[in-house]
Amino acid sequence: MALQKLIYKTAIVGLLITGAGSCSKDFVDLTNPQSLPLNGTITDLKSLTNATNGVYSYFQSIDYYNRTFVLLPELMADNVYISRRNVGFYLNYDNLAVSSNDGNALGAWASMYNVISNANLAIAAGEALPVNSATEGGIKQAIGEMYAARALAHFDLVRLFAQPYSFTADANHPGVPIITTAQKAIISPARNTVKEVYDQVIADFTKAITLLNVAKKGGYFTPDAAKALLAKVYLYKGDWANAESFASQVIASGNHSLLTNAQYIASWANDFSVESLFEIENTPTDRPAVNGIGFFYEQTAYGDALATKDLYDTYAATDIRRQLIQPGVRANAENPAYIVKKYPKGLTTQDDNVKVIRLAEVYLIRAEARAAQGGKDALAQADLNTIIQRAEPTAAPVTLTGQALIDRIMLERRKELAFEGNRLFDLTRRKMNVNLIQSDKSTVITYPSNKLILPIPLAEKNANPGIAQNPGY
Repeated sequence: MALQKLIYKTAIVGLLITGAGSCSKDFVDLTNPQSLPLNGTITDLKSLTNATNGVYSYFQSIDYYNRTFVLLPELMADNVYISRRNVGFYLNYDNLAVSSNDGNALGAWASMYNVISNANLAIAAGEALPVNSATEGGIKQAIGEMYAARALAHFDLVRLFAQPYSFTADANHPGVPIITTAQKAIISPARNTVKEVYDQVIADFTKAITLLNVAKKGGYFTPDAAKALLAKVYLYKGDWANAESFASQVIASGNHSLLTNAQYIASWANDFSVESLFEIENTPTDRPAVNGIGFFYEQTAYGDALATKDLYDTYAATDIRRQLIQPGVRANAENPAYIVKKYPKGLTTQDDNVKVIRLAEVYLIRAEARAAQGGKDALAQADLNTIIQRAEPTAAPVTLTGQALIDRIMLERRKELAFEGNRLFDLTRRKMNVNLIQSDKSTVITYPSNKLILPIPLAEKNANPGIAQNPGY
């Protein structure tokens, strides 16, 4: 098999794809993409919409939001571990012993660049379409969604494969390659700096916000979703003022509201709740099935991933969120075993939607941003208490200030966002040590550590010798 076809079939299309004309999910199955024209497939709003739907499908990859990307930040820290009785998945991540030929790392890399490369194609073709009063809004919305998709994929790549923004004073350490144009030939780009990647992510989300015009659209990017994710990017960057500003815009929009305490548990079996800003949609006919995150947690399914007692013990007995971790027994293994129930369809329809960002996180983003700026402790306390007292209405309000307040916000992020793919990133962006908890032991990984980021996949290195590997791999 020729090198070009090999690379194409392994789906590292963001870096090495040749010219292409379709953004449908089936496009990566074509054996000769060079034979297709770059233009001509997307000719109107309907075909543009079909193309954008194809881009969304890559978020559903089991190595992206349907399992690996959501699991790893919990597993490589102190929220989740792999049971002693297991089918062998993700053991190398549980031990922080990942190699450059790891299939999950390659799958995540490929899936994220599939989003990027196909979003680039849709943007280029969409921006070339003629518009009229009947189609202008729809075309702008579709293009805006693709800018947001490209932004999120770059953001996820740089978090998984590079050290956090604060690793160096100017963030000029290696990030990931930025790809923003539809490619007509094989390319071999070097890694951009983390600062450059963040600048591009911010530019793309900012552009998306100017184009998105549908307030609510389940499973798709909206203005609030883009603003919430942009607030998160600024938070990770340490730009507290902008993180606060965009979080405030989302909260003030009134398009979403926090679920009540009584609604909270049931909401995890429901799609597109009033609190959810952006979800990866799965349906009974378009779903990960036994490869999904829910099946990996359920005890009568794989059940390999268990919550740590350390996490369980952070919740008061009266905290509603504690009900999403159920003490039990894993046959011939852990007793007690702390069983995750945040993805409750894993045993039935196996089509849990994956909540990428919720309004609760936006409140916590604003709380942290306010506390970090100084002089806004009372405002930060109010945001923090909103989330604490939603989960536990009888909880005493937090009155901490300074670093103690920031520490309490980080604890609340751990409790509220557990199993949603944030924990490792929260620790490393704050330059905190990681307590790697496993079934029978725990190990403190001192920040910074090369073990806490993934290797550039060997397949990518072989195809693109100019790309630098992460240290230690």
